[in-house]
Amino acid sequence: MTLGQKLKILLKEKNMTQEELAEQLDVSRQAVGKWVNDKGIPEVSKLIQISNMFGVSLDYLLKEDSEVSAVAEGGYYVSGEMLEGYLTYHKQNRKRIIGALVLIMTANIFDEIGGPRGNSVMEALYWIVTMAGISLLIWQYFQTKKYQEIKREKLIFDSRVYEDFKIRQEKERKRYAVMAIMGMLILVLGTECLDFLVHYYGTRILGLSVGALQWVSDAAGLSFILWAAMSVMTDKRIIKNAEDAPKKGAKRFAWIYWAAPVTALAVLVGFVSNIWSPMAPVIVLLCALLVTVCKLLMERQEK
Repeated sequence: MTLGQKLKILLKEKNMTQEELAEQLDVSRQAVGKWVNDKGIPEVSKLIQISNMFGVSLDYLLKEDSEVSAVAEGGYYVSGEMLEGYLTYHKQNRKRIIGALVLIMTANIFDEIGGPRGNSVMEALYWIVTMAGISLLIWQYFQTKKYQEIKREKLIFDSRVYEDFKIRQEKERKRYAVMAIMGMLILVLGTECLDFLVHYYGTRILGLSVGALQWVSDAAGLSFILWAAMSVMTDKRIIKNAEDAPKKGAKRFAWIYWAAPVTALAVLVGFVSNIWSPMAPVIVLLCALLVTVCKLLMERQEK
């Protein structure tokens, strides 16, 4: 892949025009056009600026990849730097989404502290924290959408980059499995553990009631599960699009048809056995539906 082809990919990834690049580099539009069409090479100082601007190495810009021809093979070429950028981008998204859900859930602590008669200060704190969580979700929704080609196109990697990713992904998958198991244990055993502690320490632990601590426990368990699930989905998308063309259609959302009865059964088990909070399955379903709706809205907006 030539320098010009790489510049085209980087410009498309950043949603930047050649005119904007020329303005930032303080060169003419014609100069950038020559670079993109492989009719000229930027001077060293400009190459360094381009490297810093797009977060890629000089080696990546100057080294031609003999094995890659993304256009000819009908795929979208992804460099190692771009892959790392994509993973970092989704990691930040996960932090915002899960952080927002944690805020919304733990806001109920102030409601528990206020008691049945209510307390104006606690009620104010409840709404402040709840609105902070909702605001964070809205902020996430309006973030600039990046790396859309990686989600939609068949991907082409340098063999070494892809193999390194597969090895790392295999190790991280085990870590995500442990996180998911920990999250389930916290949801399932959280109530029992709190009841046990209350038996020895009284109605409050660390100054908080059992109800307040239950919200903390549920938020922690769901955070572990959601982080693991969303991380695995991000990695799987890369592998799927690298090994096969992306498939579109309603099959992506087939899980919705069986999610409702499974959630109802989980709520019933929670009520009867008290091994987890009956609200936990509902919250999980609502979180999943919220992520799905946001995804559909973003796809529609992009179209």
